[in-house]
Amino acid sequence: MAIGSPNKDPNEKLNKNPHVKDVQFQMNRDNRRRLQGLPWEKRLEEWQDGGVQLLVVRRGESRHPVVFVECEGVRYAIKETTPHMAEREIRNLHEIEMRGIPALSPVGTVVVPSAPIALDVSLPGGGTQYISGDRGYTVTRLAPRVMPHVMFYRLNLTKRTKQRILSAVAVLMIELHEHGVYWGDPSLANVLIRIDGRSILAIMADAETAELFPGSVSDGLREQDLALFGESLAWQSEDLRQARGLPEDVQVLNDEDYIYFERRYRWLRKEHARIVNFPASSKFSTIYQAQKFLQTLNRWSFSLLDTTGDALQNITTVLPGWYQKRIHELLHITVPRAYVRRFYNMILGHQAIMSQHEQRDVTLEEAAHDWYEKYHLPAILLLRRLLVRGQDPMKAYFAIMLHKWKMSEQARYEIPLEEAITDWSMQRANIGKLGEIDPALQVKWWREIAPVAQALEPPMIESEELEQLLSTQERPLVRLQQPELEQKLSEILHKNEEE
Repeated sequence: MAIGSPNKDPNEKLNKNPHVKDVQFQMNRDNRRRLQGLPWEKRLEEWQDGGVQLLVVRRGESRHPVVFVECEGVRYAIKETTPHMAEREIRNLHEIEMRGIPALSPVGTVVVPSAPIALDVSLPGGGTQYISGDRGYTVTRLAPRVMPHVMFYRLNLTKRTKQRILSAVAVLMIELHEHGVYWGDPSLANVLIRIDGRSILAIMADAETAELFPGSVSDGLREQDLALFGESLAWQSEDLRQARGLPEDVQVLNDEDYIYFERRYRWLRKEHARIVNFPASSKFSTIYQAQKFLQTLNRWSFSLLDTTGDALQNITTVLPGWYQKRIHELLHITVPRAYVRRFYNMILGHQAIMSQHEQRDVTLEEAAHDWYEKYHLPAILLLRRLLVRGQDPMKAYFAIMLHKWKMSEQARYEIPLEEAITDWSMQRANIGKLGEIDPALQVKWWREIAPVAQALEPPMIESEELEQLLSTQERPLVRLQQPELEQKLSEILHKNEEE
């Protein structure tokens, strides 16, 4: 059984809270135990005022109310809808996950019985027509390390960036169609984008309208999904234009972008056919096929156990090691010698800017700590979220700071660090590809032990590589598991935005 599969018990009801004794939980016992103390008698928009501590997760607008909570160390996304749609979406997500496609990891549903709602339509004879007032909730695991949807509205959407995003979505759509899933509501608003080092993964975030088939989706339904995605780009473009305050005649996304997406989709379809059209594609009939599959696993660091299962510095002469010693005195961090002079000069530059803005002589100590809190610490935590093994953290660090400076110079205002690092990562990421093995086939080898998106996650940089770049007090932050790291990073970025 896949992780998160519901251990359904239709008669199981919550008894601990007398106000919601009729609430019905369709999920396994552990998740039900964690979630049963929440105020289900209230609507989601009332939870925070009612004392529920919600997670700080920045996201885009949704047509449904959505909240994020943590219960006993597990993070959940809860969406309010109707009982029927909640059950349908969770059922779809379970099946999509079993087919090896990256989507939200389903937990289950919650149904809250409520009084019927009277309609403004009279029945013959003067009677009142009612509809059910019951509320349904879909519960999924909070996807870690995905790009906040609001970030999409702030990205520098160059042609190259748009193509990378659209390519990742095209890979997702191909995987859905080739494994019997008609999307029904494809749009950029219904995907989560995750950047892993130099790769991009699109994750399906809404499965309400999905239709499932035993074989691949028909050509007619494929064309419908393509046309729907093209239509969605028009209103997504208008949302982006309004969010950026651009003139009405500006199109952020246009027909050229859809043409690229459509061509990419059709090319990927041919690639998929080439990959899977070996004899007995679900098995290995030649040593070559087995080696290709195992090589792909090894590149992601997986292995099979068994094939069956004052503004400027004073000029002075410094001795070797002086910069490292000085930075350690200021911040209690250790910067590799190859990068230490550049790092020290960044602090000096920050001191000059602070002195100018505050119209006073800012000490180097003040500037160093301000730089550390506002730029250095969040940058290292962002690198912990983005870098894969083998990438040089200091090389990436300086590349990001340079990228941020160039973006700010072009925009004529200071670009937020998170926006700069996301844009930098997007520029370096590979355009979506299927690779030598169908991703869904890879996932099916270990889907029993991990959600699909997690199984497709490449090995991230080790915390030890980043620990020396933080002071003793903050070093434990890079050892946090991804969900805890995400929450702490959100709090730090949110605090910096308010200052």
